[in-house]
Amino acid sequence: MSAAPLLFNLLPYRPEPTGLSRYVQRLLAAWPEQPLPVQLRLSPTGPAELSRSPELPSEQRSAWMRRLQAQALVQHAVPVRRLLAGQLPERIYSPYTDWLWALPKVPQVITCHDLTPLHVPNSRRAHWRSRLWLPQHMQRARLVVAISRSVADQLVESGLPAQRIAVVLNGVEPVAEPISTPAGGDCLLLARHARNKNVALALSGFARLLALEPAWPGQLVVLGSRDRCTPALLRQQRELGLEGRVRWIERVSEPELQALLRSAFCLISPSLMEGFDYPLLEAQALGLPTLASRIPVHEELHHEAALLFELHDHGDTMAHQLRRLSREPALWRQLSQAGLRNAAAHTSQRQARELHQLLQEPLP
Repeated sequence: MSAAPLLFNLLPYRPEPTGLSRYVQRLLAAWPEQPLPVQLRLSPTGPAELSRSPELPSEQRSAWMRRLQAQALVQHAVPVRRLLAGQLPERIYSPYTDWLWALPKVPQVITCHDLTPLHVPNSRRAHWRSRLWLPQHMQRARLVVAISRSVADQLVESGLPAQRIAVVLNGVEPVAEPISTPAGGDCLLLARHARNKNVALALSGFARLLALEPAWPGQLVVLGSRDRCTPALLRQQRELGLEGRVRWIERVSEPELQALLRSAFCLISPSLMEGFDYPLLEAQALGLPTLASRIPVHEELHHEAALLFELHDHGDTMAHQLRRLSREPALWRQLSQAGLRNAAAHTSQRQARELHQLLQEPLP
C-alpha cells in the first residue's frame, strides 16, 4: 500500500464492548472522507497490517497480544517501519493515548480519554502505569485531543500546555424510534464493578428509594463485568437487604442491551470520575431519562439533560430524584425530550467532522 498523508494507529484496538472500542468503531463509521485513512492495526493472519477497510477485527488476538495491549505495549511487538516500507505518512492520528515510538519524526496526534487511573485507580499497577507511562506519550505528541473540556482541564492541571490540547467532544448515533413513555420500573446502571464507577452509591441510593417507596415496581439492574470490587458490592447488597431487588448481569448482546434500555424507567450513572460517559448520551438518544452524579463532566455535558445527584450523601439525593421522577410524569417527559436534544447536539458525525478538520490544520 502506497504512502498516505494520514495514518490511523489502531494497534491498541480490541474487539470488546468498551467505551474505547466504541470510540474507534463510531469514528470509522462516521468518517467524512472516503476512502478511509490507512489504518495500522493487528492482523488476523500476521502480527499487523495496513488497511483502509471500515471492518475492524471481530476476534481477539493471541493471549500474548492481549497482554501487550493491556499494558499499552503492543506497538513494540509490531515491525511498524517494515510494514510502511520506508514510505512514512505525513501525520499520524491515534484514537488512543499511544504515541508510536518507531516513528519519532512524524508529527503525531493522540487522544486522551481520561486520567481516571491517576485519581481513582482500580489497581496500583494501573495508577503507576498512568503516572509514569502516559506522560511520556503526551509529552511527545504534537497535539492531544481531549474528549471533553473536563479532560482538557485535567491535562492542563497535569502540566500539559493548553496550546497543545484540542477538545473534540464524543458523539453517538441518533435512534430511529425513541421511546416516549416509561415501559417499566427498572433503574439501569451500565458499569463494570470498578472503583470509579461507584456502584456502591447506586446500591445505597436504591435502598433509600425502597425505604421511601416500598412498592417500587422494578429492580436496580447492574450491567457490567465483575472486578475486584464485586465481593464488597455483593456484601453491601446483603447488608442493605436488597436480595431480590438487584439484578446483576455481566454481558449481553447488542439487541439484548437495547431491550434493557427500552424496558427501563431510567438510567443512572453514579461515577466518581469519567472522561465522557457514553451510557448517559446513548440512553438520552433513545429518549430514556438519565440521572447522574454531580461531577465535572456530567455538569459540563448533562446539566440540562439529566437530574444530578450528590456523591457524598449516601444516596439520599439520588433516591429523592428517582421518587420525584416517578411521581411527576411531566418531568419524565421533559427529561426525555431534553436528553433527545442533547444527543442530537452530540452526534458521532459531528465528532468525526471536527476531528477530520483538526487533522488537516497546522499543528502547534
